[in-house]
Amino acid sequence: MLLSNAIIVPTDAEPTGYLYSFDARSGDLRWKVPFQDGIASTPLLVDRQLAVVSSDGEVAAIDPSTGRVSWKVAPAGTVHSSPRIPSPASADGRIFFGDNTGKLFALEAMSGKTMWRKDLSVRLSTSLVVVGKTLIGGTVDGYLHRIATDSGDVIERLRLSGLPYGTLISSPPLLLILVKGEESKLVAFDTTTGKVRWEQSTPREWTTYRPLVSGSTVIVGSEEKNLCAFSLADGTLRWCHEIGQVPRGLGISSERVLYVGTLSGKVLAYQANGKPKP
Repeated sequence: MLLSNAIIVPTDAEPTGYLYSFDARSGDLRWKVPFQDGIASTPLLVDRQLAVVSSDGEVAAIDPSTGRVSWKVAPAGTVHSSPRIPSPASADGRIFFGDNTGKLFALEAMSGKTMWRKDLSVRLSTSLVVVGKTLIGGTVDGYLHRIATDSGDVIERLRLSGLPYGTLISSPPLLLILVKGEESKLVAFDTTTGKVRWEQSTPREWTTYRPLVSGSTVIVGSEEKNLCAFSLADGTLRWCHEIGQVPRGLGISSERVLYVGTLSGKVLAYQANGKPKP
């Protein structure tokens, strides 16, 4: 996470992991904060504070300049670090997170006070995302849940064609969802109509758990060592290249250089059309 002149890096490790802040120019350590079993979810910037959820269910707010912990709470009590707790979401001064036992919480960002608690009775399998006044998350029983942010009431449960996984990506009015069944699908769900607009499949698995939206294009990588780009509007294939590695993470620079982290540990650089960068 790049924040002003700092790079924020969470780590998960037993018995202790850390949230690190490094100087973006020099790489020097600015501060670090320890957490039991570390942090395996994405930090958020909420009301000028870093909000993090640790692997054992602690939620903390941290001053990004100094590393000082403003508050730390465990509204779900201590939970096991496995399976991993999905990444939280935030909106309207609230932090939303789910533990790994099926419980969902809304916390006041300034104090950590629990505003509401909901038992979904089934574990989250995706990150959470807020669209308008609706909190959305996928669960291990194959459903996409739409939940009112102000009350925690379930508005709708949409049956998917398999297990939703990874990070939900909001690109209004579309929500991009990875779904694993007999084959793996990239699903574009229209939040205005409540219907699937398009989907694209790969025989084994989409391995970049956070699809990358760049302009009018969405880019994903597969276990078949392919890197593919589709039209965000209708799912039309724009290009697909075999890269010789299993892609895991994607990022794009302001100079339109596409960076691909791979399962082997290598980072590859491509032009925005997926062709190798000279």
